[in-house]
Amino acid sequence: MTTEEMNVYKMRITQAGVGELTVIMLEMEMQWIREALQAYDDKDMDTYIDYVEKAQATQLELMNGLNLDNEVSRDVYSVYVFFNRQLINSKIKKAPQELDRILPMLEAYHESFLAIAGTDTEGPVMDQSEKVYAGLTYGSDGLVENSMGGTEYTV
Repeated sequence: MTTEEMNVYKMRITQAGVGELTVIMLEMEMQWIREALQAYDDKDMDTYIDYVEKAQATQLELMNGLNLDNEVSRDVYSVYVFFNRQLINSKIKKAPQELDRILPMLEAYHESFLAIAGTDTEGPVMDQSEKVYAGLTYGSDGLVENSMGGTEYTV
């Protein structure tokens, strides 16, 4: 994941509600898995392991964020445990078969949480963060998104 992509994720996180945070985390995990698959195809095992570990760290964050007092959350948690095991197996075996299996499942979960996030009316979790308004301008390094507080994010 490039620095620019990480900056976009960071900006989105500062503006996200609870549902959108889950969507963002799933997108990050899927991107790490896709990049791990590419590293495997390139026969770069160190990068492959690194990206699988980053996908697993993202998965653990998703697991830690669940409210296990809720029955639906407990069901989601059991699926997340399955995903985590597959990531561990993929890392231990140094083979992506498990990644190929869970990626479509993660995409389905992403679609579901995207629909759920659309019903979230609570507002951003980080309510003290800068508000980011759509405003792309051309800068010397490419497109620049400006926020109300003067912070710039180059895309």
